[in-house]
Amino acid sequence: MTHTDTRTIALGANGSTVEILARPTQTGGAASLYRWRLAPTSRGPAPHRHTTFDETFVVETGEIDYYDGTTWRTLRPGDTAHAPRGGVHALRKTRPEPATVLMLLTPGVPREDYFAALATTDEHDLPQLHAHHDNHPADEHPADEHHR
Repeated sequence: MTHTDTRTIALGANGSTVEILARPTQTGGAASLYRWRLAPTSRGPAPHRHTTFDETFVVETGEIDYYDGTTWRTLRPGDTAHAPRGGVHALRKTRPEPATVLMLLTPGVPREDYFAALATTDEHDLPQLHAHHDNHPADEHPADEHHR
């Protein structure tokens, strides 16, 4: 992939962005890789799970808190956290400094449309957007995911 292939998606007015570093089409479907630049006012996603892919996070700069379904822990540059398929997880940023996190999805999942829609979707329509993109709230029972 050349530098010009990188696409950056704004995640709303707060200045956070997601850069597409590797699409599933570039990895034979094995993985997709994104760089999430969290602005100072970013909060992060609430506890949720995915049913079709694993998600691994590597902190490049700043600090974020990672929830593994049981406890929160602080991740600093170089720290890694892994959310297996079906595992509840969340990220939050409570410090005023920006942070940068690599997100590796396996198998590869094209999340560009999801990230772009987050910035413009009305709060009333967010549950449908999340469900469509395999982003299920932690309090949702797995059986519920099949009855949408």
